[in-house]
This record gives sequence, C-alpha cells and structure tokens, in this order.
Amino acid sequence: MLWLLVLLLFCILDAGMLMNTQLVLSHAAREGARRAAVEGGATAAVYERIGALLEMGGIHPEDVEIYISPFTASYGWTIRVRLTCTYQAKTPLFAAAVRGSVPLTAEVITRSERVR
Repeated sequence: MLWLLVLLLFCILDAGMLMNTQLVLSHAAREGARRAAVEGGATAAVYERIGALLEMGGIHPEDVEIYISPFTASYGWTIRVRLTCTYQAKTPLFAAAVRGSVPLTAEVITRSERVR
C-alpha cells in the first residue's frame, strides 16, 4: 500500500510541475506581448525578455518555439505572441496517463502602442 501512495504522490508532483510549466509559458508570453506592444514588434529586446523569463521559470529557451507576428507594427496593429513547448512526464504512471509528453501552448494577442 505504501508503494501505491508514494507513486500517487510523485504523480501529483509531476502534475504540479506540468502546471508550473504552463504558468511560466503564459507569463513569458504576456510579458513578451507587452514588450512587443511598447516597442512596436518583434525586436531583440522582446526575445531577450521572453528568454530571461523562461530561464527564471526553469525552462530552457531553446526548448521553446517562439512566434511573434508581425515583425514590425505601427500604432493599433495586432501583435500575436505564441510560445510552444513539450512537457516530458517524469513518473511512469503519469507518463502512461499522458502518453509520455504533453504539448503546451501560451498565446497572447495585443495591440501595438508604438507610434511611428
């Protein structure tokens, strides 16, 4: 019975780490969209900010696909920031439940505030 409880505990921890990864992605996408709105598009500072937030959250930036559209935006244009990664399950029972990995996506749509 103890082994079953320990396995269940690790599954709960794995699910918590999955939710944490989704929260980090959402926060990085929100901050990236805000920076892109202020700067008027996909600048180096936007990618740098997203990368820094991902690293602070324990996610390697090279494991995340970053999509920002458009590259440059005038005032009022729609800016879309999408971050996508795959969470690899750590415990065998959780891995069996989710078939090994879970694709995660965070997307934020905002308007550009930059006047050109």
